[in-house]
Amino acid sequence: MVSNRHVVQKARKPVVRINRKDGSLEYVSTTIDQWRLHPDGDDVAIFPLDIDWQELNFFSIPSQKMVTNEIIVKHDIGIGDDTFMIGRFINHEGKQQNTPSIRFGNIAMMPKERIVSEDGLAQESFLVEIRSLPGYSGSAVFIYSVTPMMDFSNRDLKEEEEELRDKERKRTGADEFIIDPGSAARFTPKGPFLLGIDWCHLHTVENVREKNGAIVSEGLIVRTNSGMAGVVPAWKIADLLNDPEMVEMRKQTDRNITQNKQSSRQV
Repeated sequence: MVSNRHVVQKARKPVVRINRKDGSLEYVSTTIDQWRLHPDGDDVAIFPLDIDWQELNFFSIPSQKMVTNEIIVKHDIGIGDDTFMIGRFINHEGKQQNTPSIRFGNIAMMPKERIVSEDGLAQESFLVEIRSLPGYSGSAVFIYSVTPMMDFSNRDLKEEEEELRDKERKRTGADEFIIDPGSAARFTPKGPFLLGIDWCHLHTVENVREKNGAIVSEGLIVRTNSGMAGVVPAWKIADLLNDPEMVEMRKQTDRNITQNKQSSRQV
């Protein structure tokens, strides 16, 4: 289970709720000390779930689909790329089952200067225009640009067009053929990759004013959502998942599954 450090700490007794295949819900009660927090203070926390996965309705994200600096360079991920976020809209979240909502947006800024939250946490983040609201903390944010030729990146098409030429040579056996310039970018989407998890939404602050525009009081302000969200990079999640103790735990689980399968065959 992956979430934010601040979500776990504010919950005091976090409860994980998962949809089951039979339509019911699985509840897992936890304590804060059972969660593993990022050692560098990043707003990430993970909890190893020990439950019967065969009875649950879920999908997994392979580690190869988690954004790294290498993936950013290879796929030229940058501002303008399309994103979507799967999370919890607390005003209509579903009572009988987890009912996630999806919000869409774009990368607005790459992780350079850290975003500072209202609580004072300076977090390495992607800045994503995705209209985050309270309740979306910990939500998975993905990049999936179906038409990357329309973004603001600086993709060099030569390498991809040459790969497309090689495919055409193998398919047709011909050495000479016409290839549409830019077709590699037009038909090769970026992603989907896990960009990271939502951790904050940025506000703008304005003075409270009279109808005529006059400021009511210097001490009265109104906060409005800027539409911008901070997204903890996926490599921060990988830091925790690749902790030696967590790796050994997964290996032991794999060994147990293999042993159970072998025992069932023998029976």
